[in-house]
Amino acid sequence: MAGIGPVEPEPPSGTDAPHTPAHTDTLWAGSPNSLRPYERWHALPQRLRRTLQTLLAAAAAAGTYAHSALTTTPAAPAPTPWPSQVTLLHYEGTGSPDPCHPHAASFRFTISVRDTHPVTIRQVRAGLPGLTTHVTPTLPLTVKSGAPEPLTARISVYKCAALPPGFTLPHLDLGLRNRQAQQQHSYLFGGAYPRDLATYLHDTCGPHTGHSGPPRGPRTDLTRK
Repeated sequence: MAGIGPVEPEPPSGTDAPHTPAHTDTLWAGSPNSLRPYERWHALPQRLRRTLQTLLAAAAAAGTYAHSALTTTPAAPAPTPWPSQVTLLHYEGTGSPDPCHPHAASFRFTISVRDTHPVTIRQVRAGLPGLTTHVTPTLPLTVKSGAPEPLTARISVYKCAALPPGFTLPHLDLGLRNRQAQQQHSYLFGGAYPRDLATYLHDTCGPHTGHSGPPRGPRTDLTRK
């Protein structure tokens, strides 16, 4: 067969109806230049548009959550301070004489803690050689925030020769512990405590011990050796 011109499709045999292409639900159906984007969108079935809108909203929400998770850094918990940084020792004055320990002197203190975590007092010692220290109440003593605890240190001399000839800043050595660490710390005192301790040492071991000044009473039987 010979001829010119375009070849046209043959309709199905047995019917005279023209061939109609099947409809497809696609966003890009038709010629690329035939419809604008919003026209293509509105040309879609309503059910397909709702499905696409739901998928786009879910993808946007997932992207926002992923970005937030990647850029947000969890805050680190505040570190617990060292026990010496939050434990205060305040001198209250001398205590009453103890008839069971006539050669000892009692010194009263108050311990307080400035932290939410408690501090345990494990040890208390006088900061001068030749002295012994006994504490009331019995150690260990746990002190909580907002609940100051009284503490009495009974100090006695066991060897006058070991005492220094003079001192200006006597101290107490405390063993402290909290959830952060265990620590030895020296508390220095000025004012009343050095004067009261010097008076006791002066009366016990002689005028050449501690601060100079006349004795307030007769010396005890503790002598330099």
